[in-house]
Amino acid sequence: MTYIIETMKFPVDNFLGMLLYVVLFMAGAALLIGIPLHFIPYQVPYPVKNAAIGTAVFIGIFIWWLLIF
Repeated sequence: MTYIIETMKFPVDNFLGMLLYVVLFMAGAALLIGIPLHFIPYQVPYPVKNAAIGTAVFIGIFIWWLLIF
């Protein structure tokens, strides 16, 4: 666990730290959009849900890219 904490310190200069950050950003973006879509009372079409979550993940990866580099 200490190794993981050490790899996530800024500035990230190793592959494991960058990978952990992108996984956190993608999971955060997917949960931020996916959970509200799950609890909307009316049925949202499946392609719309996938497009919204995919767009959120893409924006999360883009923000990660700007933050890391």
